[in-house]
This record gives sequence, structure tokens and C-alpha cells, in this order.
Amino acid sequence: AKCRPKREQGKGWGLITVNGVQKGKLVLEYVGEIIDEKMKRNRLDAWSKDHPNDPNFYIMQLQSGWYIDAREKGGLSRFINHSCDPNCHLMPVNVSGYMRVAIVASKNIAPGEFLSYDYHFDTQDGDKFVCRCGASNCRGTMKEGK
Repeated sequence: AKCRPKREQGKGWGLITVNGVQKGKLVLEYVGEIIDEKMKRNRLDAWSKDHPNDPNFYIMQLQSGWYIDAREKGGLSRFINHSCDPNCHLMPVNVSGYMRVAIVASKNIAPGEFLSYDYHFDTQDGDKFVCRCGASNCRGTMKEGK
């Protein structure tokens, strides 16, 4: 889908769809550098040390022990914000033996609407990841469950 970054009130950068997307259709692929567990830990530790007041990061699990880091070599999908009532979901896809992550519309999305998916962070520090989605079912955190 054709998308573009746009500032989202209270959330920093977000991503909108230009022409809209129908439910079940591919929005984008989450792309970036493929890294292992050790590299992920090193990058997260370095980021938190160098940027103690900025908890933003762009690392998504691809499969057990492997991650996609979109900070330096990512695409527009890294701008999609979290929501507890998202309009997209992630779908792992095997393409010729290689795992990839598709972002798919969970409902019809109007032109100009911000895209979102539930981050389901796997973290012990849920209080560091405050949710600002404003949904009626908001968990108050980007952490999985609550």
C-alpha cells in the first residue's frame, strides 16, 4: 500500500495510508537488518546507555534467536505505532525458506488513517513502555497482556 510518515499527536512519527487498504490486504513488509540474539542485546544495551531518556527502538523478532533491526536500514513500516485496538496485524510468511514479516490490514483502513498494530512487547519493564493509543480497551502499556 502507498504510505507516508506523518506526525501523530502525542506519539511522535506515525504512518498513514495514502489510498486506504482493504481488510486482509498487505500493507507493508517489516524490513531491516537481520541480527542474532547477541547483536540484539548489544544494540539495545548501547542504545539505552547512549539515549537513557529515549526508549524507542525498532527491533522485531523474526523467528527464535533472529530479529529484524529497522533503526538504520529499515523501511517506512518502522513508523507504524502501537495500539491496543489496532487496524493491522503481523503475519509471519515463509518465502522460499526465508521468514519475513507482513503487516496486514485487520479492518478496512481509510485514506489518511494512521496505521497501527499491537506491539505485544515481551519485557519485564512494561512501565517504561506507556501506551498512548487512547483506545477504550487500552492496557496502559505496550507490554503483552497485563
